[in-house]
Amino acid sequence: MLFLYLIFPLGIFVLWIFSRKTELPFDMEETGISREFLKISLFVFKKLSINDRFSSGEKVRSYLRTLGNRKNVEKAETEYYIRKISIVLIMAVAGSFLSSLMYLSTVMGTDVYKTQELKRNDYGDGEYTKELIAGDDEGKTVGEATILVGERLYTDSEANEMFEKAKEVLLQTALGDNESFDHVTKNLNLVEKLEGYPFLINWHIDDYEVIHYDGRLEEENIPEGGTIVNLTAECKYNGKVWVQQLSARLFKRDMTPKEKIDSELKDLLKKAEEKSVNDECVALPESYNDISITWKEKVEDNSLVILVITLIGGAASYVLKDKELKKGIENRADQMLNDYPQLVSQLVLYLGAGMTMRNIFEKLAHDYLRKTKNGGKKQYVYEEIVVAVRELSSGVSEAVVYENFGLRCQSRQYTRLGTLLSQNLRKGNSEMLTMLQEESQKAFEEKMDRVRKLGEEAGTKLLLPMIMMLVIVMVIIMIPAYLSF
Repeated sequence: MLFLYLIFPLGIFVLWIFSRKTELPFDMEETGISREFLKISLFVFKKLSINDRFSSGEKVRSYLRTLGNRKNVEKAETEYYIRKISIVLIMAVAGSFLSSLMYLSTVMGTDVYKTQELKRNDYGDGEYTKELIAGDDEGKTVGEATILVGERLYTDSEANEMFEKAKEVLLQTALGDNESFDHVTKNLNLVEKLEGYPFLINWHIDDYEVIHYDGRLEEENIPEGGTIVNLTAECKYNGKVWVQQLSARLFKRDMTPKEKIDSELKDLLKKAEEKSVNDECVALPESYNDISITWKEKVEDNSLVILVITLIGGAASYVLKDKELKKGIENRADQMLNDYPQLVSQLVLYLGAGMTMRNIFEKLAHDYLRKTKNGGKKQYVYEEIVVAVRELSSGVSEAVVYENFGLRCQSRQYTRLGTLLSQNLRKGNSEMLTMLQEESQKAFEEKMDRVRKLGEEAGTKLLLPMIMMLVIVMVIIMIPAYLSF
């Protein structure tokens, strides 16, 4: 395996011997090992004629000519290829050496190979799995096996010694933010584990009405003069149990003026509710400390949220309005492209019947206005024809009107049509008719191409829903089959 990793460095060393006398172009100023790799690359480039072996050679030449604007394209191409080759060679050598080092460290660098033993993790670091290979004296593989190495367990004497150290730490931890167990007004910290110690701790409390299992005080149930609770901590490790007992005197904590008022009001409400358990309604207290009070229901105020949402909605609508306008422009362009073949066909039809182009435009405008008056849909190309007819009526030159018509439609097809109509205005109907027939044929071919493209895009968009439906069908089939076992 190691020989395989060294094939590339050996091969590049041989190439270096052959390429030592190779001269680089004078403007390549690289020094050191990079220059040697460039020499090797130039030697390989000349021997293999890489630029002639790939079909992309001519494309590379054109790119270099465009980007560099160099007169000597051949020289630029040579420099381009040898730098590419040098990068490949450097990466191959670096990869070979790194692979060799990794292979050697894997085979010989592990502690198992050196000491023939596995080290256990300390307590709390967890167990781990090792895959081992057994080999004979000659280095041949005998077999493979996996071992689960558990973390180190303490002896009984070590565990007893650690418990003696943990007792004081446990007391300080359980005390929490209180100053002493003789006057506890804040929650105790009844932890299940002590950092740095292997014990699993279970707490037993003789009065769960005044203190929760995790140390939280139930202040409502603590009497005014305080109460004493006994706590027992059972520390378990490796099948053994150590017990530590302690007592705590619990008091209600000193409340702020607001908390005191809230607590007294709560008591008033509780008494009022207990007093009227047989009544249909609960009569709320009318006074507190000789103060007449009026009650109202506390309702969450979401007015600020609504304001923020409406402001965000307004900003979003401002942005989306521009997108809506852009969408309208795109719809207009699509509609006009779809109407183009029909328009050209009408021009061909009427022109072949002997009508002049001006009369054709006037007829199309008149028919469109009549349809829209009767509830017909709006068509942008005929709206532009109406504008063109009005320009003709106002005395604008017919050639200018047709050119303006093509420009207003903002499409190369209509621009081409407007130019055709303007330039061929004096040549008569016969020649214009021939050109319009060719334009009509071209317009229908372009429409077919667009329809074909839209069909392909629709098929692509339907691919994701089809995949989702396939997954749903598979789930519907497989779940009942799975549950039937």
